[in-house]
Amino acid sequence: MISLDWQERLKMDTQDFVERKLPKGNYDIDIVYNAYPQRIDGNIPNAVITLVGKTIAAKIYKKADKYFDFYDYILKKKGEHGGMIFAYIMARAIKKQPVLFLNYIEEFFFNTHDQKTCNLVMDKAIYPLLKKNALEHIDLIINWIKKDNKLLEESIIKLLNKLIGQDIKLIAPIFKKLETSWLYATPNIMKVNSKFLKAIYKKDKKFYLSVYQNYQSTRNPIFAEILCEAICCYDNNIQTICDTWSHSGNIKVKKIGLHGQKLLKSRKGKK
Repeated sequence: MISLDWQERLKMDTQDFVERKLPKGNYDIDIVYNAYPQRIDGNIPNAVITLVGKTIAAKIYKKADKYFDFYDYILKKKGEHGGMIFAYIMARAIKKQPVLFLNYIEEFFFNTHDQKTCNLVMDKAIYPLLKKNALEHIDLIINWIKKDNKLLEESIIKLLNKLIGQDIKLIAPIFKKLETSWLYATPNIMKVNSKFLKAIYKKDKKFYLSVYQNYQSTRNPIFAEILCEAICCYDNNIQTICDTWSHSGNIKVKKIGLHGQKLLKSRKGKK
């Protein structure tokens, strides 16, 4: 908990940074929060960074397109704290200029090596857009998945899980969009689809089982692997599918079928 006195000081120092230092290209934002006396495991508390980030965002979001050098700097030079501040700025900026900042954030997503910052930007900047109108922006997310960036895909899975947790009506349209990538799926894309099916199981078991019903005759090894890796429960129909695969003349499909039988055996009797 930040005391009221420190809240006011941090806000004042942040405003001073925005008004006097930022326009001059002095981007060392840590001068604002380094004076805060309390530490958690030797680090500035996240609540302090969050306050600073939200305060900067409120001050500059109307003219956020003037400060790309600042964003690049804090991402490269200010570590986790810079990433947090960046996320809160993007959360406001993208609402003001969605096209411009979606393109900018896209470039960030494709190049970052920081999973935590990637997750935070996805949660603070992208999730609110999709929460408001998921189907308007879902194609963009699907295109990001197709870039086959493992780190980005982890963030997207968290995002999709959160979306269907908020509204199960989104399960069908999002699944249909992802399903279009099955035919030529790379290993990472296959994992994304399997993980999303597992997320669906937790929210709508009926829909989850209907997917296996629809693919009960498939012999495609990519489809088989996606479905096998998504097995969450025992089901007679899934058992029949895996039994069929296990007798396939295709060595890969046979191996997948045998693996599926083992998974089903371990889940039999469990809720």
